[in-house]
Amino acid sequence: MPDSKFSYMHIVIVLICCLIMASPLACVPKAPKERPANLIIEPAKGKAGAMIKIKGSNFLPGEEVEIIMAVGVIQHSLGTEKVEVIIADKNGAFEVGSGIPVKTPPGVYKVVGTGNKGSVGIFNIEAIK
Repeated sequence: MPDSKFSYMHIVIVLICCLIMASPLACVPKAPKERPANLIIEPAKGKAGAMIKIKGSNFLPGEEVEIIMAVGVIQHSLGTEKVEVIIADKNGAFEVGSGIPVKTPPGVYKVVGTGNKGSVGIFNIEAIK
């Protein structure tokens, strides 16, 4: 019988240790759930260095938006030349000026607007000769 008490005590101690170690993991904040937003670039095609207008809608009000255009392995931040942070207005919209990155070779490129509350808008832009 003394062995069974020892076994039960051992199991209880192991369970308590597992609960103590797992509790900090339950407190880790979860990443916001991705939700669709709209991103439009005008004009939709242009030469490298050309000015463009980026419009976003259906983002959450007050959401900070980062706009990235990937050219190969290089990621270019767009729309933050005149403002430090792009913030969606009370209707979840924004409009900023930017440019197609200089030295962008001709081709179609994905531009992604990602909000800090989970909104994501995607638009393809074409760089021409």
